[in-house]
Amino acid sequence: MNQEANIQPFTLIGRIDRSHGLDGEVKIIFEFDAPDILNELTVVYLRNERGDYFPARISNIRAEEKRNEISFFVQFEHIADRSAAEGLKNSGVYLETGFAENIIPRKDDEVSLLHFDVYDINGEHIGVVMNIIDNAMQSILNISTSTGTILVPLVPHYVVEENIEKESVICQNLEELGGL
Repeated sequence: MNQEANIQPFTLIGRIDRSHGLDGEVKIIFEFDAPDILNELTVVYLRNERGDYFPARISNIRAEEKRNEISFFVQFEHIADRSAAEGLKNSGVYLETGFAENIIPRKDDEVSLLHFDVYDINGEHIGVVMNIIDNAMQSILNISTSTGTILVPLVPHYVVEENIEKESVICQNLEELGGL
């Protein structure tokens, strides 16, 4: 297999959060917000302790909605019980880069929330999005307020609405994060 040196063979698409149940099911936090893509996945790649990628065939994927958040639970064919699933905790989940580029929406096609005004659910202006920090688990909004800055995870528990036309973001539960 001849590949250019700067092309990565695999792309990170999510992380295994924890085991779920006794039959080896795991909860996966995906890096993209397009659940319909999951129907196309039959094989993903995991990494062993040496850093080698190995294929993991998916036997079942199910979504569960709880507190306005969707969780994804995956059963791999080679994982039969909870203890085997525990060994995968915090592992990355990968796809072949060529396949990932074809099915996952590209970030440059998405509208950036940078410099959007931020309001609470009562319409009170909180600040402005000054930076978006992307990490493996989720994006974080760095919001400049009148009293400093606050970091807000870009998840439904905190970000209720993103209005592209009005260039605004509506947030809730920010008191849980402190700093306001």
